[in-house]
Amino acid sequence: MNTLAARLVLVSGVLSGGCLCGGYTGGGDQVLARNSDSIILCDNGGFVATTTADVIEGRFQTDATGAVVATRGDDASIAFVLTWGEGSTATTTLLGDGAWTKRAMNMVELDHADVQCQDLVSRSWWSAE
Repeated sequence: MNTLAARLVLVSGVLSGGCLCGGYTGGGDQVLARNSDSIILCDNGGFVATTTADVIEGRFQTDATGAVVATRGDDASIAFVLTWGEGSTATTTLLGDGAWTKRAMNMVELDHADVQCQDLVSRSWWSAE
């Protein structure tokens, strides 16, 4: 009976996303927040910006000044330019007013954010160059 209970706990943990294997991903991702908006700068070079108005996905590069230039995946237009300020703050163009703050996240939170980053590679524009 105890073996059955242990198996049920293990299976329910894996199915609920709580893989007990410790294979965390997303350690290189950066998450910024402003009120209820967020930007995930993914380690794979993609981004997901979620605002009250829209969800924008695409790729980003860092220019010579250290600014992050993000382009939309669907049409390659500029989505935003993120400029780092003092400490862990940043400002953006094209995403409304207000400063963004880099969130300090633990491994589990980064792992959950990274699901969105890994999903980017399934988009038709990801492999179209």
